[in-house]
Amino acid sequence: MELILLNKGATINHIDDVKKLYHESFPLEERRDWFDIVNMLNQNHTCYNIYVIIVEGRFVGFISWWDFSSFRYVEHFAIKEEVRGSGIGGQAIKDFVAMQPSAVVLEVELPSTGELARRRIGFYERHGFKAHADYEYVQPPYASNLPEVPMMLMRVINNNETIGIDEIAKQIHRYVYKKG
Repeated sequence: MELILLNKGATINHIDDVKKLYHESFPLEERRDWFDIVNMLNQNHTCYNIYVIIVEGRFVGFISWWDFSSFRYVEHFAIKEEVRGSGIGGQAIKDFVAMQPSAVVLEVELPSTGELARRRIGFYERHGFKAHADYEYVQPPYASNLPEVPMMLMRVINNNETIGIDEIAKQIHRYVYKKG
C-alpha cells in the first residue's frame, strides 16, 4: 500500500477518482464544494493536503487532511466500497497516523445517528482513536444553504501532545470552516 500526496499545482493523477469517491461517500452537508478543493490544491494551500491510497497500482481511497502545527485534522477519509472490509482502510489510517508528528483528529457522526455511525466509531477506536463523547461539538455548515451537523471529535495522541480539545475545535472552526 502507498499513500501518495497529490502534487499541488501540477497535473494531479487520480483527481477524478478522488472526486467520484468523495461524492459517493459523503452527504452534501458533510462536504465542501469540489471547486474549493481544487482551488486549495492548485493554489498550494499551506495546510490542506490529500493522500491517495494505492494498492497494487490501483486507486482504492483517499485521506484529505489539514496540517496544523500542533495536530493533524482528517477532514475526509474514504475507501472504495468494493475493498471495504479487506483491512485496507485500517492499514491506511494506521500508516497515516504513524507518519504524523502530532495528534490526529477527526469528526464522526454521533453514535445515536445509526448503526453505520457506531461501526465507524468502532473502526476508529480499534485503530487507537479516543472519542470525546462528553465534548459538545458541531460541524459548521460548508455553505450558507447547508445545515450544521452535530458530530463527535476523536483523536490519537502522538508524542505526548497536550493540546486541549477546546483549542483543537477552535482551530478547526477558524481555518477549515472559516467560522469564528
